[in-house]
Amino acid sequence: QKDPDYLKLWLDSFVSSYEQFLDVDFEKLPTRVDDVPPGISLLPDNILQVLRLQLLQCVQKMSDGLEEQQQALSLLLVKFFIILCRNLANVEEIGMCSYINHVITMTTLYIQQLKSKTKEKEVADQTPIEEFVRHALAFCESLYDPYRNWRHRIAGRFLSTVEKSRQKYKPASLTVEFVPFFYQCFQESEHLKESLKCCLLHLFGAIVAGGQRNALQAVSPATMEVLMRVLADCDNWDDRNPEEVSRKAELTLKCLTEVVHILLTSSSDQRQVETSTILENYFKLLNSDHSALPNPRRCRQWESRFIALQIQMLNTITAMLDCTDRPVLQAIFLNSNCFEHLIRLLQNCKVFQGHLDCLAVSTIQALTAVMHKSPAAKEVFKERIGYAHIYEVLKSLGQPSRELLEELMNMAVEGDHMAVGILGISNVQPLLLLIQWLPELESHDLQIFISNWLRQICCINRQSRATCVNANMVIRIIETLNSHSALHCTCAENLIALLGSLGSQSMGSEELLQLIRLLRTEEPKRAHPYVVPVMRAILAMARKQGMASALQYFNLYHSMAGIAVPSIHKWPGSAFSFNAWLCLDQDRVDPSMTTKSGKRKQLY
Repeated sequence: QKDPDYLKLWLDSFVSSYEQFLDVDFEKLPTRVDDVPPGISLLPDNILQVLRLQLLQCVQKMSDGLEEQQQALSLLLVKFFIILCRNLANVEEIGMCSYINHVITMTTLYIQQLKSKTKEKEVADQTPIEEFVRHALAFCESLYDPYRNWRHRIAGRFLSTVEKSRQKYKPASLTVEFVPFFYQCFQESEHLKESLKCCLLHLFGAIVAGGQRNALQAVSPATMEVLMRVLADCDNWDDRNPEEVSRKAELTLKCLTEVVHILLTSSSDQRQVETSTILENYFKLLNSDHSALPNPRRCRQWESRFIALQIQMLNTITAMLDCTDRPVLQAIFLNSNCFEHLIRLLQNCKVFQGHLDCLAVSTIQALTAVMHKSPAAKEVFKERIGYAHIYEVLKSLGQPSRELLEELMNMAVEGDHMAVGILGISNVQPLLLLIQWLPELESHDLQIFISNWLRQICCINRQSRATCVNANMVIRIIETLNSHSALHCTCAENLIALLGSLGSQSMGSEELLQLIRLLRTEEPKRAHPYVVPVMRAILAMARKQGMASALQYFNLYHSMAGIAVPSIHKWPGSAFSFNAWLCLDQDRVDPSMTTKSGKRKQLY
């Protein structure tokens, strides 16, 4: 306490001994070290009080400007606290002291200084100041995300609820200074380095991922305003590094995903911001007015960047919906008019000249995510938007790519379209859309690819055939076959074979009449090219063998399906019997259920 030089020497020695714990790069996973720094009880007596006074002196002298020696001491103190917090047993006590408030005060002043220097275009070396800021933010992370949950998250590793429950030590309580600090840092942020903005976003993500209590304190109207402002700024790159700007957008979107997930696990009295408010602002930004273009000289560049940002935002919707409370979040999305926003996005994007297909693919992915395994969401989409409308919108974008068509196939099975035999039909409407689109496709290869896949997925079992028949797919196929001049012969044969398979399940008189009319030609003596394949299809419909010929049956496919009979008030005699055939189709496998115990139907 009486010898500052000795104190600095001791701190230098301590930091050098445990330097491997100074993992201040948020982008890297924490390195595993067998040793741990000492507990507070093993440190010299009154050392924390001495260091608090030293830090306070640095804060008090900052207004006049710190000398080089004091700058070095303040950095050394922050490094010491980071190391101390890597022994997780120390986190709570360090968090209760005033160190963090002093460090935040200094960091605020330093960031203001960095912004001023950039504004005035000073070329002086700012490395020492930047180094302090990075270490200060890493110190905050050590307090509020001691297990580095956020770093694991951005590296693609998601911790389960069980893993989180095993985390013995809790993060320190978030200081009330954080929200004003975070908000202040992003005022006039165009004068702040993109890499430092990324560090600030990393810290916000770490606080939200570190624990629910701190997360709900950090997620406020002010911080949400900052995130939306940062996101809106990501289409305006100027002379900044494109990779850093793209990374900033990615981190902001990951923060918003984490925020949405944490809000879902909280009660209304705990939240300062509602998820619906966040989504409202999110969709408003997603559908920003394209007419407000910047300098015409950079118009094409801006266009490309803005579409890239929109694609990132659409992909984030899918990430948001990948959570345990998915049905609850789907309902919030529906109440936020998400379908209308997404369709409007496709309609508005026609003013752009490139990347339309990528945008359309991401939009379909987002729509699929909102409707995933939700009959209510599918019905809402049919009523509010309708597949006829989305077909017209997609068609107006020009010839579709294979990727876009495959995404519609994924929408139909709510998974990977290549997993035929594993995934069945979850949403039949995209299949009808694909059949309707076939004559419009200029690529014969695409026609053959789509029709072949349709033939496989629709005929895979009785359940799939019944679903397609109930959706009037037979009529849709006949309407498509009427445009036979635009269809490749292999595509037409696939559709007719599909029609025969569905017709063996059920074929009405009107449908049969339409099929026969299809074979009419303007020249009476010239046979229609479909005569032979259509006759084969009709013969296949008429050919009935075995139990597959049953046309009337109860479909007990759904897990909650059953047959309820009214109670018998008066028995016909002493007893009665009931006879029925039972057909057990092979159940399709749900990949999400493979780890859980199997289920079985019970007969009583």
